[in-house]
Amino acid sequence: MELRKTKAKKAAGGRNKILTVGLLALFLLAGPLAASGVEARLFLVGGFFNFRQPEFGDLYGTMPLFGLAFDLYSKHNLGLEAGAFRINGRGETVTLEGEPAVYPVKFFRWTFPLLLKYRLKAGRFEASVGAGPALSVYDESWVGVDLSYRGQKIHFRGQLAADFRLAVRLYLRAGLTWDSLPTGARSLLLDGGRVRLDGLNLEAGLGYRF
Repeated sequence: MELRKTKAKKAAGGRNKILTVGLLALFLLAGPLAASGVEARLFLVGGFFNFRQPEFGDLYGTMPLFGLAFDLYSKHNLGLEAGAFRINGRGETVTLEGEPAVYPVKFFRWTFPLLLKYRLKAGRFEASVGAGPALSVYDESWVGVDLSYRGQKIHFRGQLAADFRLAVRLYLRAGLTWDSLPTGARSLLLDGGRVRLDGLNLEAGLGYRF
C-alpha cells in the first residue's frame, strides 16, 4: 500500500474503547430483547481470511480471524447481525528504492458489520443468508521503520451460515463471509494498481441464546 506516518497507538486505543463500550451495550440489550420475543444469540467466532488479490495473499498468506457476532431474530425469521471481527498477519517486503533491503510488515483489520439476515429452520439445523454494510479499519506497518498506511472504509459484506443446536441454548456455527473492500490506495506491489482488501472468511463459532 501507499505508506504514510500515523499515530497508530493512539488510534488503536480509541478503537479498543469503542469496542468495549459496544460489547457492554450488547450484553445489556440481550435480556430485554429476549423478554420481548426477539431471539438474541451471541457467538464467539474464529477462522481464516484469504485475500482476493494474489499479491497480498503471497505476502501475508492466510490470516487468522476472531471476533464476536450478535444476532437478533424476529418470529418471522428475519434478523440483524452486528459484530466485531479482527484479522491480522505478518510478511516481508523488499524496498524498491536505494539499497535493497527486506523489512517485516504487519497488517490488521477490524470490521464492524450490520447485516440483514433471513433463516430457514429444520429441526436442530438452521441455514441463513445475510448482506449489508460494514465498516473496516485497517493498518499496514513496517517493523523497525516509522512508516505505515492506515484507513477506513464502509463496504459491502455478504454471508452464508449454518447453525446446529447442541443444547437448549448452545449452538455451533459454520459460515462463509465475503467482503468487497476497495481502499482507493495504490501499491508498488501492484505496479501502482489500486489496492482491494476483498476476500473470503471461513468461520466457525460457538453461540449462546439468551
